[in-house]
Amino acid sequence: MKILLVSLWSISPDKIGGTERFVIDMARGLSRNHSVTVLSLGRVDPKMKGVTTEGLGLIKNLDEYSLAEFLERGGCAKIQSTIASFIEKRDFDVVHLNSLLFSGLPIDIPSIHTVHTNKTELLASFSRKMIGGIVREVQNDGEAVYVAPSIFAGRSFKALTGRDPVIIRHSFFPDIALRNKMSAKRRYGIPEKNLVFCVPSRLELEQKGQEILLRALKRVRPQLPPFVVVLGGSDKQYADTRRYLLNRYHGLNMVIEAFPSKDEMYSLADIIVLPSKTESFGYAALESAMMGFPLFLSNIPPYREMADGNPRITIFENNGSGLAKKLLAHLDEITNPGIEPPPKKWMAKFSQEIMTKKYLALYKKVMLHQ
Repeated sequence: MKILLVSLWSISPDKIGGTERFVIDMARGLSRNHSVTVLSLGRVDPKMKGVTTEGLGLIKNLDEYSLAEFLERGGCAKIQSTIASFIEKRDFDVVHLNSLLFSGLPIDIPSIHTVHTNKTELLASFSRKMIGGIVREVQNDGEAVYVAPSIFAGRSFKALTGRDPVIIRHSFFPDIALRNKMSAKRRYGIPEKNLVFCVPSRLELEQKGQEILLRALKRVRPQLPPFVVVLGGSDKQYADTRRYLLNRYHGLNMVIEAFPSKDEMYSLADIIVLPSKTESFGYAALESAMMGFPLFLSNIPPYREMADGNPRITIFENNGSGLAKKLLAHLDEITNPGIEPPPKKWMAKFSQEIMTKKYLALYKKVMLHQ
């Protein structure tokens, strides 16, 4: 089978976004027995064994802000026509699209869409006019199949479009190599004995909620041993956010970086905290749980789904006082952190083999019906 995976975002090893990770993991899983091409609107850096990669370079320095500007200038039609032209010149059996912006793509090849954005995220990212156009395309595209990565994301998609998606959980591909913690701490000027609280998310405060952790730590600082807060995802588009946090929370010891790799970032961590205000799935949460870190997650539906069956995951009420209470309740675990494998039964729910098989079955189904 010849499969095309289309990503809205650039694909590179230093990216920590869930959509990019999903595309990379799907390509790795599918390429064992099938021909796979990964296409990005931006660039594709990693050379994946057995995978063809293509970057369209439609938007220079592709990020949320440059994409928004491009779309405001009528770029949606340009995106659709460029992708359609790319597909027409090749003989793919199925196209797997990974953004609702690709809905209604004018192609004759069987296609499925994985929905990575919920209703709340869409409303925060796009104009109501653009969202209305996306919804109409979804409603009118009766041949396409839509997939959501969680029950919550599925319900959100149905509330937005009226269509029932297929639910297939994301999986985790174990490609993170933890390095020597002491060496990693020295590189970033972190004292050897300091605890490290890490938020492995984009520095998008409105969605990812990093300030909830910072407010909680200010509350409980007297009860904790010396600690450092590590915030990832601080690339150029978040330069002002980084300055704001360093100024607003200057009393806390923080390292805010665009780390060169996730290996580097996770190697610093003792405790992972993800205080997200909304997610469709939460790839960073799955990644952290699979690696066995003590993990504190906000009380949002996809995180509650994920936490079921894993005692290493603690759910907290999503505000500073709610997180502070949970940190104090788990003080022994926090002051004596360690990495422990999650329960095998829980891990099986997020198996890459299961995810790949479900998507392959879906590919074959859409090919038969078109």
